[in-house]
Amino acid sequence: MVVVGSRLEAVRWRLAIDKYIKENGYKIGTLVAFSGEVNDPQSGADPFSETSKTMNPSLKGQDICEAFNTDDYQILLVANKFQTGFDQPLLCGMYVDKRLAGIAAVQTLSRLNRAHQGKDTTYVVDFVNDPEDIILAAFKTYYETAELSNVTDPHLVFDLRMKLDAAGFYDEFEVNRVVEVEFNPHAKQSELAGALESVVSRLLLRYKAAQDKLNSAKAKDDGKAAADAQNELDALMLFKHDMSAFQRMYAFLSQIFDYGNTAIEKRFIFYRRLLPLLEFGREREGIDLSKVILTHHNLKRTGKRDLALETGDYKKLEPMAPPESE
Repeated sequence: MVVVGSRLEAVRWRLAIDKYIKENGYKIGTLVAFSGEVNDPQSGADPFSETSKTMNPSLKGQDICEAFNTDDYQILLVANKFQTGFDQPLLCGMYVDKRLAGIAAVQTLSRLNRAHQGKDTTYVVDFVNDPEDIILAAFKTYYETAELSNVTDPHLVFDLRMKLDAAGFYDEFEVNRVVEVEFNPHAKQSELAGALESVVSRLLLRYKAAQDKLNSAKAKDDGKAAADAQNELDALMLFKHDMSAFQRMYAFLSQIFDYGNTAIEKRFIFYRRLLPLLEFGREREGIDLSKVILTHHNLKRTGKRDLALETGDYKKLEPMAPPESE
């Protein structure tokens, strides 16, 4: 299994591996797994998907998991798909070209932990992660035992719902309008956008106005006005942060606790649709690496290290807690 960082990388890895195999005359079959479609003009004019002729040309409608279980394929490229829940006892090697941490690291590398007759070893070649982060930080928590230091309070969802409602950035009518469109099987994307328009515009305009006030106050060296504007920006960012926290909490806790409250479920749907449209907080300038081209690389052996999991105390897992104010 080759674990890559994105769907775009999955496409490019697939094409590069296929080229290398053909150039060297190897008898190796390759599969690639990712969801949806990928547009990459650098690789081809048409969108790429799992069923594209250049991605998995020999599948012919066969399930990827079933195909990988045959002798026809030896390599499986994945971008998020099959990093968890994929059970293939024959899998013995993994190449990692993606940042992994915490439970995601444990679940991904554990795809190798399946016994099979004749399988006497496994190996991982990791191009990007530090051994201490993967082994000691991620695996040690779960190696001998995993305990919670306390229990998670399911009522945190109610508290967060009240806090978000009290912020006054939306009302019950706007929540219900989005939910009605969401559950209408005949609704169009334009109807969903229209249902969200008033809330999105309100929040984006308030953030832009606060930014303008802050810039103006700084230009005038008006400390009080600058502080007021910054408080407004912080309140909007905290509101966005709390919506994300609500999503995570409810998605997890609703699996084990029956809230019996449609208002909670409605807000989960409402926040899920609203969050991706709130672009504020992403204004930091970054370095443009779009024109950087990797021309070569090499692998260098730097020695061996013994990363023992058995020694030392393990850290207990923390329960879900109320989101901290930013």
